[in-house]
Amino acid sequence: MPNPNSPRRFACIDCGSNSVKVVVADLSEDYAQPVFQLSETTRIGEGMQANGMHLQEEPMRRTLDAIERFAAAALEQGALETVLIGTAALRDARVSADFVRSVRDRCGLSLEIISGDEEARLSFLAVRRDPTWRAVPQLLVIDIGGGSTELIQGEAGADRVQGRTSVNLGAVKLTETYLKDDPPSAEQASAAHAAAEAAFAAVALKSRLDRAYRVVGVGGTMTNLGAMNLGAFVESERLHGSALLVPEIESLCADLTERSLAERLLMPGLDSRRADIILGGGILLLHALAHIDSERIEICTRGLRWGVLYDRYLPNPSKS
Repeated sequence: MPNPNSPRRFACIDCGSNSVKVVVADLSEDYAQPVFQLSETTRIGEGMQANGMHLQEEPMRRTLDAIERFAAAALEQGALETVLIGTAALRDARVSADFVRSVRDRCGLSLEIISGDEEARLSFLAVRRDPTWRAVPQLLVIDIGGGSTELIQGEAGADRVQGRTSVNLGAVKLTETYLKDDPPSAEQASAAHAAAEAAFAAVALKSRLDRAYRVVGVGGTMTNLGAMNLGAFVESERLHGSALLVPEIESLCADLTERSLAERLLMPGLDSRRADIILGGGILLLHALAHIDSERIEICTRGLRWGVLYDRYLPNPSKS
């Protein structure tokens, strides 16, 4: 019989609205060790809002090229299997079948476009199974994507999701709709804040929060704001488990509002590929925290991809 503690190597590719990300990890019953990670900004959702929610040729080409490279890299790294998932932009697109077919033809992978509920469950699982938060009684996970923002409440001490609050605004969508100038005008910034506030006000949490909840954020908005707050490009493991306070996020957003794209590119800690949408992500984070009356959020650098790996290949919730 195989040794359950002997690691097996698997990969997950996440095709999000803003970027394509891959992780290859060695998994056993006792741990999950990353061996290869890469991210590329491809913006598959770019231009959808202005074109009847149809995927556009250039964003599809960029995304398909990235998936092909990442699938090849996973094989080179020795992954036994590679899972490919798609999220908000592909869910919202009017026609995505041609893109799914192109992925299968070029990469030999089946692109699974997961539901919002499934995305929330897997994002929560990525945090719940992580050693940093495994023993925390109650978790609330915030996931700011390119096309949507999720607030996910977990059941006390369990992998199960108690409730999911979904807001149909993400960093790319908010930026494309409201923050059009470079730098955005005061009126545009005010409109973006108002839109985010209204979007969160329109949804209700599954149950009322209390101070027992630990609030954790996943995704590129979180990692970039965390690095910017430190004023340096840092390894993801240094950010993992660190925290941001609301006054720190407010200060970063105020600074970003005043800067042009060229000026943002010089800011320490900010990934150049996210410079145009980081303000939109920061605004959404501020209003998400206001909605749940939290002054603090912890950073998890292992997001949706890790949830997929845990779910598929480490089914025992007591050992991850």
